[in-house]
Amino acid sequence: MLDNYNSPLNLRLIKKCPVCNTDYQQSMIQVLDESEFGVLTYATCDRCGANLLAKFASMPQGVIGNAILTDLKPQEVMDFATNESISDDDVLDMQYMIGKKELINSLKKLI
Repeated sequence: MLDNYNSPLNLRLIKKCPVCNTDYQQSMIQVLDESEFGVLTYATCDRCGANLLAKFASMPQGVIGNAILTDLKPQEVMDFATNESISDDDVLDMQYMIGKKELINSLKKLI
C-alpha cells in the first residue's frame, strides 16, 4: 500500500494531462478506492475535461502504476469495480454462443 496515500506528495505522481499537457489541479484528483492491491484514483483535467483513471501500488521495487483515459464518471467506475467476476463457465458459454451464432439473438433479447 502507498504509505499515507492521501498525502499530496503521493497524488502528485499524476502531474500532467496526457491529452493537453496541462498540469492537474490536486483538487481535481479523487481517491476512489484503496485496498491491499493499491490505490485507484480518478483525475479530471480543468482545461480539456479528459478523465484519467490510475492505479498505484507499492511494491518492493517502489511505486508502480498504470493509467487509462476514460469517459466513465467516478460512480460508473465503482459500479464496474464491484460487479461479480467473470467465471470460467461464463467464458465457455460465450464461446459456445459465438460458435452457434446465438450471441446476437441473445443480446437482442436483453435490449
